Amino acid sequence: MAASKLTNEDKLKRLIYLGNVDPKYISGGPDKYIPVTKAKQELLDEFVKNSANDLLRIILSASEDKLIPHRATLYNILACAMANEGISEKSKPEISATVLKICRSDKEFFDFIMYVTSLRTDKCKLPPTAAKTVRKYYTNKSAQDLVNSYTKYNSYHSWSHKDLIKLGHVKSDTPLKNIVINYILFKKNTEQEGDSEAKKLLDILKKSETLRSTKDHKVAVPIIAELKATINQVEPTLRKSAEVWNAVLPNMSLPEVLQVLPKLYKLGFLKKDTPTQAQINETLTNVEKVKASGVHPIEVFIAMKNFEKRWQKKLLLPIVVINYYFRPLDPKLLDHLVREKKLTEEEIKKLRTPNEAKCPVVINHLQKCMYISCNNVQSFGKRYMVTIDVTDKMDTPCLHNKNITSLEAAVAFAMCLMRVEKDVTVAVYKEKEVSIVHLDKKGQFYEHVQKLRESKSNYLVPVSAIEWASTQKKHIDIFFNFIHHKEYYTSIPKDVREKISRPSEALQKYRKKFNLQNTKLVTFCMSSPHVTFADGSPNMLDVAGLDLGVARAVEAFCRGNFS
Repeated sequence: MAASKLTNEDKLKRLIYLGNVDPKYISGGPDKYIPVTKAKQELLDEFVKNSANDLLRIILSASEDKLIPHRATLYNILACAMANEGISEKSKPEISATVLKICRSDKEFFDFIMYVTSLRTDKCKLPPTAAKTVRKYYTNKSAQDLVNSYTKYNSYHSWSHKDLIKLGHVKSDTPLKNIVINYILFKKNTEQEGDSEAKKLLDILKKSETLRSTKDHKVAVPIIAELKATINQVEPTLRKSAEVWNAVLPNMSLPEVLQVLPKLYKLGFLKKDTPTQAQINETLTNVEKVKASGVHPIEVFIAMKNFEKRWQKKLLLPIVVINYYFRPLDPKLLDHLVREKKLTEEEIKKLRTPNEAKCPVVINHLQKCMYISCNNVQSFGKRYMVTIDVTDKMDTPCLHNKNITSLEAAVAFAMCLMRVEKDVTVAVYKEKEVSIVHLDKKGQFYEHVQKLRESKSNYLVPVSAIEWASTQKKHIDIFFNFIHHKEYYTSIPKDVREKISRPSEALQKYRKKFNLQNTKLVTFCMSSPHVTFADGSPNMLDVAGLDLGVARAVEAFCRGNFS
């Protein structure tokens, strides 16, 4: 089934999950590498012209899925539909209602505002339909909700609550909310004497203003505890205070904590036996907290590798981690640095000496967190085969994530699958064949990386995994193929190259032979956006690089949430 034969609904679902109407997930967003605007515009034009209600129905349904990699995509599509020249006046309020219905947070609403204002064609800062949406959004908030919103985040994407309330001509529907709005707009204190509820809300607003302006941690810490504030609500100079970080960490979600680990290390707050390190370690290994966060193990893995990132002093050169130690620089690169930088003997010695990993205790807890978070991924009983490229080029960094090698990313996915699913076959490409590798699902990540690194191969033939399964009469529901780059083809000897078949053809033969019509093929091209294994037909997906959305997009595809 060719890509052109797919229904518009299938294409829209791809757009929602992949940011792309083609079966390709590109880390960091497809717009950076390929032009998708035209195909996306044509698809939305068709929906707007013929079936705007279907577009909204599909978005409403998809918005319930926790596996959408980037929920901002939903608001981008809705903003594009609202700004479409062919949209009817009748459909605009329906789009507005859909935005309000699927919106889960202020950040998501401001995502919509960012997109809809970037698409405006006239000089008005807020298009009329968007202004009506703003009014409804704030009308739906109680006075307490509005106070909570304002204290948590004053602004997103350079738009503040004050901006939207003013430009949207938001009117209060209760006296209490009027007091809150007046404070946000004019800092006016208009509560009536004896109005305890208004006094309480204004007190919260004033304390949030104090927290944003004070440079004294002794003033800030009690307010943080009272408001359950996060680091974003604190005056910037206090973000270097250990006391402030110790106060805000209990109020931060696990994904937020993962993102700030490099900063905490840089500030020197993660030294052994410090209160900050104790809090971090408890958060990372608290089973209930990890479960409640819903964090995906690959997200934890990415955070772990970003935290491990080590740069050579002064020269700022990345080096690769193996078993908590960093490999020395490539000899040719070292010779170049010696010549060009005119290094001293001491500097050369430092470059040649592997550096011990920073904060091994925190790294150990991050690994534990990764394993615990595997429980957040629900098994659905499919049979997997994971085949990994082990040529030298797999030691190159992933697209969009320079702190992770292609091999490390492949091993992380394999480990997560082994801990979640019962039937997982792991193999490596060995020239024109594959070789099965036995990995202990309870084993350590770096041990597995080292084991695969020792299984060297000069080239690979991507279809060999499917051909092996066919020859061995092994029933597989989902093939995961990890390769480094599209240039794998040039390394294949000519006599072998002439005989290999296309992955889509091999997959079709396999499906037919074993009557497994829904067998899927996911090809991960870790180092390049230019991957073209999927021919556009359902049940084939290409993934380029590694970012926080990859794991969710792949899981959604495997579960059949989109084709």
